[in-house]
Amino acid sequence: MSEIDFFHLTDAGCVREGNEDAVGCWPHEDGILFAVADGLGGHNAGELASSLAIEVVGQEMESAPRTWPLTKRLKRSVQEANLRIVNKATTVPELHKMGTTLTASAVVGSTLVTAHVGDCRLYLLRDRSLTQLTKDHTWVWEQVQYGILSPEEARTHPRRNILSRCLGHELIVGIDMLSINVQPNDILLQCSDGIHTLVPEPEMLDLLQTGGPDTVCQTMIQRGREAGGHDNLSVQVAAVISCSPDAPRRWWPFGR
Repeated sequence: MSEIDFFHLTDAGCVREGNEDAVGCWPHEDGILFAVADGLGGHNAGELASSLAIEVVGQEMESAPRTWPLTKRLKRSVQEANLRIVNKATTVPELHKMGTTLTASAVVGSTLVTAHVGDCRLYLLRDRSLTQLTKDHTWVWEQVQYGILSPEEARTHPRRNILSRCLGHELIVGIDMLSINVQPNDILLQCSDGIHTLVPEPEMLDLLQTGGPDTVCQTMIQRGREAGGHDNLSVQVAAVISCSPDAPRRWWPFGR
């Protein structure tokens, strides 16, 4: 069983009329599932894609067989979200090419499981050190891995928004799966690229160490807006208060 202090916020920012980001949270007595998605496609397509991804993940996690391991349930939920978006984009002409990024994380007992597609990010704060747990599925991230660009150059590169992977564009999408142990006093930060592009990691680290999840979320949104707010802004913070190593073996009876 986990005790988690959680908060999240999403904001349209200062430039865009609508908000194509979507966030979701499903707490349970054994832990919590939380997800962030950043839609693309123009008009209302991006907003629809991100909200549909969040909706499907929540529904599929609840309806999946309780005997399945958490990793399998989460991966299958994201696969189903991808198929639902592909189907919607195929059958509705004005939604052609809509898609979304998605990062969904579940903390159950002492286990963190994450499914990730795109350029939203999950960070872990532990022992005053902030670590990025996910890798961006973008052109600039690939250049950083090859040593062609530095992380600092990638943050402001004109091609930084070009995705190499997202939900909705292919029937089969590669999903990065992550599973690690968490411990009391760990803090998880999950956010859209509107946040991690505008709020530098040293500033994220300072904020995470000086306030609770609600304060951190509100301040990060404010900092993103002060930095120009040219993109939608979404942030989720989960502080692990206590966790039991025995809980994951129960496979999380997700439905109420």
